[in-house]
Amino acid sequence: MKEPRSTHAAVLSEQERRSVLLARDENLGLTTAVGPSGARKILVIDDSATLLNVAKKILAEADYEVTTAATAEEGLRAASAETPHLILLDCALSDMPGDEVLRRLTEEPATAASRVIYMSSSAGDLKFVPKQNPNVIGSLNKPFTSELLLQTVETHMAEETAASKATPADRGAEKLHGVSPTETGELLPASSIAPEAEIIREAPAESAKAEASKNATEESWWSAAPATIPAACADALTAATSEATTELGVSATPDASRNIEFQIPPGVAYFCGDTTFFSLNWALRTIASQKLTGRLRCFWNREPVELLSRDGEILIVTTRDPELYYTEAPITLVNVEQDCITAARDQQRENGRPIFMTLTDEDQILREPALQLMQHYGQKLFAQLWTTPPVRFVFERAEVPPYAQDLTGEEDVDHWSLGTLRFIQFHELGEEANYDTAFIPAYTREGFDRVQRLRLTVAEAQFASEFNGSRSIAQIAKNLRVDLKFARLTLFRFLALEIVECWPPVVAAKQERRGVFSRIFSR
Repeated sequence: MKEPRSTHAAVLSEQERRSVLLARDENLGLTTAVGPSGARKILVIDDSATLLNVAKKILAEADYEVTTAATAEEGLRAASAETPHLILLDCALSDMPGDEVLRRLTEEPATAASRVIYMSSSAGDLKFVPKQNPNVIGSLNKPFTSELLLQTVETHMAEETAASKATPADRGAEKLHGVSPTETGELLPASSIAPEAEIIREAPAESAKAEASKNATEESWWSAAPATIPAACADALTAATSEATTELGVSATPDASRNIEFQIPPGVAYFCGDTTFFSLNWALRTIASQKLTGRLRCFWNREPVELLSRDGEILIVTTRDPELYYTEAPITLVNVEQDCITAARDQQRENGRPIFMTLTDEDQILREPALQLMQHYGQKLFAQLWTTPPVRFVFERAEVPPYAQDLTGEEDVDHWSLGTLRFIQFHELGEEANYDTAFIPAYTREGFDRVQRLRLTVAEAQFASEFNGSRSIAQIAKNLRVDLKFARLTLFRFLALEIVECWPPVVAAKQERRGVFSRIFSR
């Protein structure tokens, strides 16, 4: 009679465990899909409600225990509470960069050994160096199919399982807390406990591995310091292939293929990045949300483009290449003497001051037309960056130049960005327009609220009204009676602003995995 009573007690304990987990996650604001007893745990951290819903459904059907978190803070709490076997982490969360999440994970003993898969719309371009980021074991490109998600998770979960079999089952407790399971009173399944001889034999190697992991963490590429630039960031900015400097105030190595050369002044770099990793929209919204004053310098295959801001408001966009700034002289300059134009162009080459501002100060043209021309050509110049991969950028905190101090800024960064995107023509999209028309646009977590505040054209408003999470690009074009070129061009604007994201239709052949996306999007 003792054995049945013991078994029944184990069942009750498992049920109580699930109840406690669900109650706790509800209090933390988390969403958990609890799998069967002993299920492998996965934590998904992403600010897209659509992605979280999709990932949870797919992984739960594959018998994983899934917890989702919509913010970095929620994800950190869940990681500490759950100690998941695997974490799927968005590398560009709205409230915290992915590298900061990784840094905080490694600082906590309970999550210091967390295995992380980075998710990014350009994750295929990321290059992971185990010595620099030992916790990051792979990447997942968004959007993904159910097969790709499961294949990625199962591959790395199999590695985790193999690692656990090759080392003592209690290595996590010994490595992180310095105590054994018997000291903590935690009961482990008999099948997971290695023989004593194996424990004695493997312990020294495991201890050395833990020490190596600790040393690697201390030099991780995401460990930022106020006075230095991380190596990965320096690589993104200079494209240097060897011994890239991490000290501010030193001239960066030029990229010969792009003819880019620049210097980061000491003490002023607030953030830097690369559009293969962070979007231009992220950079602009960071300027607005943090109310930054200074300049965003963008480096591409031509002369750098500079965006000036004050208290988070965008002032102007300029460059030191007058020919790049405008290719044809506007009619406003028709009555201006050529010598004055030449002198103004020379001054723009020297300090980036737009030619129209110089001519205004010399009473060659009126101020109001000059301001309109600066806005027009500045947005048109910035528009080229949306379709130019990759663009490297750095924001330098500094006072705006004297010539821009009396300018009125644009406080609505979304509206300003949309204005730049309207300059882009379909033939300029290139590979950016080659998404499948069967893909389904869906609002991001904050996308619907943001689009309500935008000043849309009639055509854009009609297009935005079709984003119900179930209509494909082809269906939207058919409903609005527009050609696919116009549909792709309009959709590109919302994608660039990260108001929507596109998801592929369900292509799974197995019956148990069929219809996941359709069930979610048809709600």
